[in-house]
Amino acid sequence: MSFLTIVLTILIIFPYTAHGEQNPLQRYWERPIPFQNTKFPLYPDACGECHKDQHENWKDSLHSRAVGPGLLGQLGKDFKSVPTNPESSMSCYFCHAPMTEQAEVKTGAMGKGQGASNYIKNQSFDNRLKLSGVSCSVCHLRKGKVYGPQKREVRSQKSEVRNKRQNAHDGFIEKAFFEKAEFCAACHQLDEGYELNGKVLTNTYREWKESIYGKNNVTCQNCHMPDRQHLWRGIHNPEMVKKGITIDAVREGKKAKIVITNTGVGHYFPTYTTPIVVVKGYMQDNNGSAIPESVKVRYIGRRVSLDLSNEFFDTRISPQGKFEFTYEIKKLYNKNKSVFEVWVYPDDFYNRFYKELLKGDDKNLNRKEIEEALKITEESGYQLFRENL
Repeated sequence: MSFLTIVLTILIIFPYTAHGEQNPLQRYWERPIPFQNTKFPLYPDACGECHKDQHENWKDSLHSRAVGPGLLGQLGKDFKSVPTNPESSMSCYFCHAPMTEQAEVKTGAMGKGQGASNYIKNQSFDNRLKLSGVSCSVCHLRKGKVYGPQKREVRSQKSEVRNKRQNAHDGFIEKAFFEKAEFCAACHQLDEGYELNGKVLTNTYREWKESIYGKNNVTCQNCHMPDRQHLWRGIHNPEMVKKGITIDAVREGKKAKIVITNTGVGHYFPTYTTPIVVVKGYMQDNNGSAIPESVKVRYIGRRVSLDLSNEFFDTRISPQGKFEFTYEIKKLYNKNKSVFEVWVYPDDFYNRFYKELLKGDDKNLNRKEIEEALKITEESGYQLFRENL
């Protein structure tokens, strides 16, 4: 199977104000983020000297690994393909490394339309900063000024706290939009981009907006940044998933049933095409092992082909929605225990994709990086639930 690079036309969802003016967030999330030209260090470890807790949380987050082996491997061996295939690279950098300093090339003065000839070498490129992915500077630094949410004490009218904060950052700028879901939509809503079966591939913000959470202003930050922690935990974290769904399993006579309810996830579960949740029902033999011919499997997720041309199924659970699987027990197994298991594979699509890439003979592919990425996806799956009935 051969792979063609799919470049998505990305239009981010930033509504205009009631007077037709541009939303401040649209200006804030201009991509690539303009050159900083600042005395502040751009590297996250420098920020961590003062913001220790935030830095420690960030280091363990997926944001810190936004430029990981999976992306680096596809960019090409020794990254030499970036200048010759800049449009593909820049479409990835749009969210994974959005700062001007993170890209090897930039649009030329006359650069319009398509083609590598419209790009020139970026003299401000910093590979160390690129490898930091979505770091502190990506969200908090614009044109040499540090931005962030209001200090909580400020709301209690402690103006001296505000003054200390501003002095520490040479004029810290407070913005309320840091605690709004629209801030996250900059990368978690690819509106009117590549569609499959009439649905965009990244629709998380709209899923939230249309849910009871959106209607009650329970934002992304409420769940993914509790108490302003820079964790951003999601489907890779079993405890986070357990907080978001409720699983009930019962056996009545010749039937066993499992019901999974989206009781706490503010968007579809799962929201992206990358994960898959496997629900398995089977009968146990006297030794406690699964009887192979009794195994039945159902899937929760949006499974698409590796070239994104086909959607095989979409069984994701909407907020407050349910997934039900009834297991019919054959008379032969009446005296056996029935078992339900739920397995989560957060990187299923990537796992299949990397395996296919490694089968090919693309000379530009950085195979070492892809092999490392494949290993990561092989190890990210986990068992979420198991119950004997």
